Amino acid sequence: MPSETQRRKVSVRTAPKLLPFLVGAVLAAFTTAVIVVYNTPEDPNYSRVASLGYITLVLCLPALTLAGTAWLLLDKALRRRSTTYDIKPAGER
Repeated sequence: MPSETQRRKVSVRTAPKLLPFLVGAVLAAFTTAVIVVYNTPEDPNYSRVASLGYITLVLCLPALTLAGTAWLLLDKALRRRSTTYDIKPAGER
């Protein structure tokens, strides 16, 4: 049982969620793929849907890499802004 004079340091910070970064990257890649596919002449060997799927897949790889990097940089910046508190136990409940 901890004594009343025992203190503990805790760090409180905000942390960005990863999923919005990844979803945004996929949506940006899909939007770019739509623009590219519908602004180029259609190939008779491939349908527009097949081209759209391929270009989306190709563009998702660098987009997800950039989104992950942006998330890591934001997390690092927010970690520096963390606040440390000196707390004591609240006692028995």
